Amino acid sequence: MAKIDMLLVYPKATKDSPVNLTPLSILYPGALFESQGKRVAYFDARYDPPELLDELIGEADEIGVSCFTGYQTGQAARILKHAKRLKPGIITGVGGHHARILPEQCLSEPFVDKVWRERVYGEHLFPYNERTKHMFARGDMQYFTSRGCPFPCTFCALTSPWKPKPIDELERELKIIHHDVGFDEISFSDPNIGFGVWKDDEGRNVRMDRVRRIQEIGRLMRDLGVRWDGNIRAPYLSPEMVEALVEASCFSIEIGCESGNDHFLRKVIRKGHGVKAICEAAQNVRGSGVSIMYSFIANMPRETPAMLRDTLDLIDWIVDTDPDARVSIYNYAPYPGSPMYEDALAGVDGYPRFEPPASMEGWGRLKLMQSPIYWIAGLNFRMDNTRKNFPGDDWRLIEPYVELARDKWQRRDVAEFPCDEVERLIEAQVQKRRAGDALMLAEAGV
Repeated sequence: MAKIDMLLVYPKATKDSPVNLTPLSILYPGALFESQGKRVAYFDARYDPPELLDELIGEADEIGVSCFTGYQTGQAARILKHAKRLKPGIITGVGGHHARILPEQCLSEPFVDKVWRERVYGEHLFPYNERTKHMFARGDMQYFTSRGCPFPCTFCALTSPWKPKPIDELERELKIIHHDVGFDEISFSDPNIGFGVWKDDEGRNVRMDRVRRIQEIGRLMRDLGVRWDGNIRAPYLSPEMVEALVEASCFSIEIGCESGNDHFLRKVIRKGHGVKAICEAAQNVRGSGVSIMYSFIANMPRETPAMLRDTLDLIDWIVDTDPDARVSIYNYAPYPGSPMYEDALAGVDGYPRFEPPASMEGWGRLKLMQSPIYWIAGLNFRMDNTRKNFPGDDWRLIEPYVELARDKWQRRDVAEFPCDEVERLIEAQVQKRRAGDALMLAEAGV
């Protein structure tokens, strides 16, 4: 094997998710390092065997991991510690969201030599080549049409300027990838695909017609014969936008609803809109064939039981209004760098005072978003994932928990649920599915 200047590693992000998106968080930085003349190798822990990682570490001068706060952070720590044991002289680095929000804590780890603190690394480059082709060919295709979200939601630490990728550039890149790997679905993982205002290279404000932007993306998708999903804000889902999404071959879109209480949305979260925008979005999209994933957050600082009940009631209204609706309720995750994080640390209004972990592995042990309400809502309103995890006769394994979740939802009894049992079941199913996928990829030579 040739000498490696930089080994970039994508750790497993979860134990139980069936989603395997293209690991762009190592591919874009890899394109940047390659543009600097470095020899780069890539490793994806979801697919590649551990013995390959050991081999690559042996040939690498430097290793970098990308991780998001939570389970993946713990996995990243274990990979870097392993690298130091195998090769004490290797230079180790951490990038990704966790490194940006807690750079000093990451750098204090004895197994970390450097931290990539910046938000953007190589996202202006094309990360596809002969060395990365196999990483696009396996799993679920992911790409970006824009980056950033400027809205100051108090629970979020990801606020950044929005900037779209030029449509001709997007077209050139996706046509090259599609010609080689032939995907028929793609996830556009933009934080907000339709914002529409940015600064050009001269610092001037530019405003675009967001409906026209979706139409331009749709023309490309129709040319490729590809359907897509993405993320957008509820107020943007006007009748004109829904029509454009349908014409653009969009089959699924996610909106961050967060709460069903107007005061909480406007005054506490500072979402920028209220419940009315969510309701209008549901009314506008129903019957269109585009399925919306309505994403909520529960158990936040300053949220009262009455506010949470408003959220549950709004969800019932949504699924009655929009038959294609899917709903998730994530437990609030105290991410450093957000205003609400300070409320969690202080334990405002009776919120259980959050004690932040002091290490990457500590963050990895936290179940930041999963809770009884997460599983109860998921087993009620995310049949797409549940059916995917438990096909055919395997349905009998999860069916008792689905029935229990439905009963608890109806009774608004969302404080307790056998979460560990469900997590173990889903983890086993996902591992079985991944083993089957790996066998198919090996037989296909991918």
